[in-house]
Amino acid sequence: MENLQVDDFKRYRFIDGLRLSPDGKNIALLGRKANDDNGYDVAVFVDKGGGFKPLTALTGKVGQFLWEDSETILFSETRDAKDKKKTEEGHELTCFYRISIHGGEAELAFKVNAIVTKLEPLGGGRFIALTVFDNARPDFEGKSEAETAELLKEIKKAKGYQVIDELPFWFNAKGFINKKRARLNILEDGKLTPITDPLANVSDYKLSACKKFLAYTGDPAPAEIHSLESNIYIVEIDTLNVREALAEPKKVRVFDFWGDKLLVSYSEPGQSLNEHGHFYTVADRKATKLTEYDRSIGAAGISDSKFGGGTVGKLVGDSYFFVSLNGYHADIMELDLKSGGIKNTTNSGGNIDFFDMQNGRTVMGFMLPGRLMEVYNEKLEKLSSFNDEFHASCKYSAPEHFVFTNADGIEIDGWVIKPTDYEPGKKYPAVLEIHGGPKAAYTESYFHEMQLFAAQGYFVMYTNPRGSCGKGNVYADLRGKYGTVDYDDFMLFVDKCLEKYLDIDDGKMGVLGGSYGGFMTNWIVGHTERFAAAVSMRSISNWLPFVFMSDIGYYFGKDQIGVEDFWDESEKLWWHSPLKYAKNVKTPTLLLHSDADFRCWVPEAYQFYTALKLLGVDTRLVVFHGENHELSRSGKPDMRVKRLEETLGWMDRYLKKG
Repeated sequence: MENLQVDDFKRYRFIDGLRLSPDGKNIALLGRKANDDNGYDVAVFVDKGGGFKPLTALTGKVGQFLWEDSETILFSETRDAKDKKKTEEGHELTCFYRISIHGGEAELAFKVNAIVTKLEPLGGGRFIALTVFDNARPDFEGKSEAETAELLKEIKKAKGYQVIDELPFWFNAKGFINKKRARLNILEDGKLTPITDPLANVSDYKLSACKKFLAYTGDPAPAEIHSLESNIYIVEIDTLNVREALAEPKKVRVFDFWGDKLLVSYSEPGQSLNEHGHFYTVADRKATKLTEYDRSIGAAGISDSKFGGGTVGKLVGDSYFFVSLNGYHADIMELDLKSGGIKNTTNSGGNIDFFDMQNGRTVMGFMLPGRLMEVYNEKLEKLSSFNDEFHASCKYSAPEHFVFTNADGIEIDGWVIKPTDYEPGKKYPAVLEIHGGPKAAYTESYFHEMQLFAAQGYFVMYTNPRGSCGKGNVYADLRGKYGTVDYDDFMLFVDKCLEKYLDIDDGKMGVLGGSYGGFMTNWIVGHTERFAAAVSMRSISNWLPFVFMSDIGYYFGKDQIGVEDFWDESEKLWWHSPLKYAKNVKTPTLLLHSDADFRCWVPEAYQFYTALKLLGVDTRLVVFHGENHELSRSGKPDMRVKRLEETLGWMDRYLKKG
């Protein structure tokens, strides 16, 4: 077996979109893998009982798929050269193909003159289509070829400027979204009949079991400032009549039809952004509390070795099943809608990311500790082998878990990964990895970056401090405390690691993290000199511009830093900003940032870099053009490699010298 290499993630097969056929007998999913063109190939795979086999070309670019019936799949892909040319010219077009799971060539089913992001069958040749609708784009309907050509010229000209009159005006991975909406439509014979207003923006939707009603959440027109609070709108599909389900808007987490009622989980407008909601049943605009649940709904542990997602909640009969992270394991929970009782349906010992259920059968995307994601059944029996060949050829160093107690008597989970070829008695450098969020959580799931450090002769330390997910609202509440109790937990964790692992060289430790982890890396180097090197990725350095520039800044910053008024409480925003403490920094610091990251925009890195450079600190900034906040997980393969090379190179330079 060989040690892990920087670009070995290109060997991984990432799976998502797992779905059972309507009769529950067959399984389909999307499998994606890095290619030689600095992108990802995406194909539909199907298991009819004898293992997963590709149904579409392995070198294809499938966008989405759905079961048309139990033996037929519809999928979107731009295959025809003429269609590719049209999209390059500026036309909006989504092409759907039909293919039998028993083989044969895919045939064009229909084309839609819109960007369709989700399609769901209504029956009788009709579908619910969620589309991207740009209110600033001219209407091409009924235009002649010459008129269309002129409109395309105007669209091309308009790319030279951007009009902004909304918040947020841009969004990570999407770019400028001003006047762009997620719109619900009925699709029939290739024609779209809008359900929602042009300026209404849909966040999520559900179809009733009878397919006569649709429920959705989102911002009603004109939606000029996105709100976290929404009503639930019920649409009678045949008449398109709309009514509100709730007496007043809430922070709706999940919802679904349960007979003539709705099951809803929401938190109140005054509750925190990250605070878990309770479960309610709703009828006649009246909500009745069903039960309380102080854990995540739909969240699993994080990893840089998964790509995409799938169903995280599903109502079946009188039960609602959902993925939930408890501690550092994610399982499928069952909520009994009659009694309000909640119980585990799995005790996986790992992380279930998504699942599907049909006719008494359950399948799930599951990351067993130390393994890449595969498909398992309800008995946790493995059904796929997408990444077996990789695991059989590559060494792995397992995380070692321990619990420590902080000064406030709170128990915290921590892990240490030993160097892959560890020799007791030999001294090794170490790195502290810090996750984003902050309401996220590390687990024992496979993590490429961590295994890469281990393969290069490093101890890897990681923990879930206060602010993390998996232990309830009180534990996760970091509002107004950024850089205080979380910092204390990190420093105590490192102390405990040094006590337990005597072969860590405490003079050769590094710290790194992304997003909140980048914020904390910036904070740490301004408050201690115990680390010999730091790598800060997609970070926050200054909350003052962040709240006005980030796609989520105007509500995230207000909630998380705990301010009511940006102007009257600007000093608190500055107090929690790492830039305030840059004069204390002595640690050599590498900054990695993407210029299309609109979550933590690149000026966050420019500010911190400039400060460190002026202060004489050894620093370096690498900007990835066209990449966004998801670079480490779904960025272009060559850029992911470059990020890892820069990170390892910086740590090697300062932690392995001498």
